[in-house]
Amino acid sequence: MGQLFGTFQGPNYAQSLPPELWQHCLSFLAVEDLLAVSSTCLSFHFICKRMLFRHITTTIPYKRTVRHIFQPRYGDVARIGRARRLLHRIHALQSDNDAQEVLGLVETWSIRTFGSPAPLEAADIMQYAIDCLPFVQSSTSIFLILPSCINLRMLSISDIYMGEEQWSALVKIPQLECLNMERCNLTYGGEVMKLKVVSIIHEAHHDPPLVLPPTTQLISSLFNLRHLERLTLLDLTFSNSFLIGLAQVGQFENLKHLSVVVPETHMDTMFTFLSRTPSITSLTISNFSTMAEPSMPVSQFVVPNLVAYDGFPTLLPILLPGRPISTVRLRMNHRTDPQASLGDPFGVYDNNVICKALNDCSTSTRVVHDLMLSPFHPTPDSMQDIVRIHPDLRHLRLDILRTPNINMGVDVDEPMSRIMDMLADTMEAQSSDNISNHPLFLISGFLNWIANGHLPLPTKLETLHLHYYQKSETVCGNTAKQRLLVPKISAAYPALHEIEMGTTRWWREGDRWSHEVLTRTQL
Repeated sequence: MGQLFGTFQGPNYAQSLPPELWQHCLSFLAVEDLLAVSSTCLSFHFICKRMLFRHITTTIPYKRTVRHIFQPRYGDVARIGRARRLLHRIHALQSDNDAQEVLGLVETWSIRTFGSPAPLEAADIMQYAIDCLPFVQSSTSIFLILPSCINLRMLSISDIYMGEEQWSALVKIPQLECLNMERCNLTYGGEVMKLKVVSIIHEAHHDPPLVLPPTTQLISSLFNLRHLERLTLLDLTFSNSFLIGLAQVGQFENLKHLSVVVPETHMDTMFTFLSRTPSITSLTISNFSTMAEPSMPVSQFVVPNLVAYDGFPTLLPILLPGRPISTVRLRMNHRTDPQASLGDPFGVYDNNVICKALNDCSTSTRVVHDLMLSPFHPTPDSMQDIVRIHPDLRHLRLDILRTPNINMGVDVDEPMSRIMDMLADTMEAQSSDNISNHPLFLISGFLNWIANGHLPLPTKLETLHLHYYQKSETVCGNTAKQRLLVPKISAAYPALHEIEMGTTRWWREGDRWSHEVLTRTQL
């Protein structure tokens, strides 16, 4: 440290390391600290400038927000100041000639809105002191800046009305490869874009957006036959329209990853589309899909290179035989009734269903080494089935069902989340030594039973990930108890080197186990 400190005192300490090493070291700093470092010398100014402007997030104010700025009702000084600063930044990017250099550094840009989803038009601006703040413009203004970003490769858009002006700006971005759109109204399609990654998410399953379904022009513009490599299509209202349109466009030679929600009666449409995607290696069927099987036989030549499947077990007998699938993630929450509520998607759930699904996984031409079951009600029989059918498993993820098994009956009048929280509070403090005392099975009890030899694991298992089903963040904070259980589990399963329980992770280096608390659940 003394030598390093002495180096820092020299006049050219910024040149003592290559710029890429400084960039790695400084990448751990917060934005405020990067700004401070950038003002220390010219070398750090250039290094930090590239880091500060590589990723940009812009929040566009809408009508109600702008009214709140000029006519505050609640005296929210902090919020008003934040909104004003956002408007000033947009103005600076539009009017400052030096901004061209900054825009050239941007690689990823996220644009979202706050306030009511009604754009501020020119007629609305006039009543808000336009002479004082001429930069208060409609949401299209930020899109006019994007074509100047010569290195922009990934653009994320949320809650934006995508009209003709917005699309015209997108097609002019020279290096754009990835486009993510969430809750956006899509009403126009311009020229064909050379996108490699496209994600469309709109979970409006209750009230469909007040726009027409996607047109053929829009589909042709977004989904390039020659360039598209990854497609996420989770639009609960118009996925059927997208699937029909995609199946008619042509053959997607380079599409490798597909994540899609399949509406009722459109399973045949999905397989028609799959027949035009010979390079697909990863297929995900969303939880919001209706469980169904294709009405027509599926050819063995459909997705011949598939190596990863994430979806309902009903498609296992169709997709796995003859294909080299080694990663399987099974969604066991069947929605057998198309009219069933999305919040209560369960169908038949028992150990026989799991056992059959595990057997179906064995029909792959490659040994399954990565398995996920969600939801999963752990019992000695179900764990023994995993070990017996897949003894060579390397990675296992289980989303523990914290409610009673569906066949045990649940009071439907009581909100499920309330039942989960009440029982979690009372069960966490109890002993987990006797499974018969537990109407629910918690992760603490699951670890206890593995450590005591009551629940088996595959002998070659390397990583074990445990989460609670339908919990965005799983917190298992009893570190003292885990510190006693983890070495016992490690002794029984020497290949195991990582155990993750939501925000808690244990990993082994040699004979020593270390512990960390993750900032968010790793999915």
